[in-house]
Amino acid sequence: MKPGTLSLEDFTTPITVKYRGAYSITFAGKRNYSLHLKDDSGAPRKVSLLGLRQDDDYVLLGGYSDASRLRCAAGLTLWRGLGHPAPSCAPCELYFGPYYKGIYFLVERPDRKSAALPRDGALYRVLAEAVDGVDLFSAEDAGEPGADTWHNLGRVYPAEGGWKPLQALVRGEAALDLSAFADYYLFVNLIGATDNITKNLYLCWDGTRFYPMPWDLDAAFGRLYTAELSDPDVWYSGPLFDGLLERTDFQAALRERWAALREALSPEAVTAVFEGLYDQIDAAGAWERERTRFPSYTDSVTGVTHPLAPREEIALIRQYIASRHALLDAAYGGKE
Repeated sequence: MKPGTLSLEDFTTPITVKYRGAYSITFAGKRNYSLHLKDDSGAPRKVSLLGLRQDDDYVLLGGYSDASRLRCAAGLTLWRGLGHPAPSCAPCELYFGPYYKGIYFLVERPDRKSAALPRDGALYRVLAEAVDGVDLFSAEDAGEPGADTWHNLGRVYPAEGGWKPLQALVRGEAALDLSAFADYYLFVNLIGATDNITKNLYLCWDGTRFYPMPWDLDAAFGRLYTAELSDPDVWYSGPLFDGLLERTDFQAALRERWAALREALSPEAVTAVFEGLYDQIDAAGAWERERTRFPSYTDSVTGVTHPLAPREEIALIRQYIASRHALLDAAYGGKE
C-alpha cells in the first residue's frame, strides 16, 4: 500500500493505492489498482467520484488484455440493466504525475452496498474452482470455516463471523432466488464469461434468500483471460449450477427468464452498451492517447501480441453474441 495524492478537476485528497488482481499483476505499465481515499489525519474519507456512490474505497480497472478496454464495464452495465445489483463504473484517464497510464474505469467495490444488501445480510465470494482439492458445492465433508475463507469461498461481509447462511447454502438448506440464478446462468452463458461460474461470483444473502452478482468480466464476450478467442459453442457451469440444472423448477425458470430477457440481451442491445461506452471515451479524445501509449498487449502466458482495436473488437463481440444468442434460443425456446 503506497501513499499518494489524488487530483480530480478541483478536488484533491490524500490516498493510498495498491495493485489488485492475480493475473493483471503481470500487466506492466497498466495494472489494476485499489484506491483508498483519506483525510488529512489518515482516516477514511467518503467522497463521490465521477458520479459514483459516496465512498472511500474504489477500484481502477485498465482492461489492458482487452482489445476493446470495455468488456468488464459493459458486462456490469448489462447485468445492472437486467434489474440486478452490481458495482457501477465510470470511464476516466489515469496519470501518475506526468506519466500517462491510459484509459481506465473507476469502479465501485463489490461489497454489501453494491450488492444492495441490508446490514443484517451477508456476502461471500467464490474465489476459485477448488482450494486444497475442495469445492464446497461438491464436498461431502468440508470441515468448518476459517476466519476469512472456507476452502474456495471467502467471506466479504460481515467483518467477523457470519458463516451460517453460507453453511446452509452448502448443505442445500438455504433459500435461493431461482429467477436471479436463472438470469445469472443465462447471462454468463450468453457472454461466455469463462471465469464467472467457479470464481468471480458473489453470493448475496439478504436475510431471506441468496442471489448472485458477477465481478471481473474481462474474460468474456469471446475472449479468454489470455486474450485468445474462446470456444463459441461451450456451455459454462460448475457444481453449484450443476445441482440447480438437475431441478425441474430451475429448468422452468430458465425457459421463463430467457423469454423475458432475450430482447434485452439481443446482439443489438449488447452492442449498444459497448457503443455507448466507446462514444463516451471517444468524445474525450482518449482513444488516440491510449493507442499512442499502449498500441498493443503481449500476453505473459502465450507470448501473443494483440493490438488495441476497439472498433474491430466490438464487431467481433457482436458476432459472438449473435452465435451465443442462437445457442440459448435453441436450448430454451427462443421467441414465441
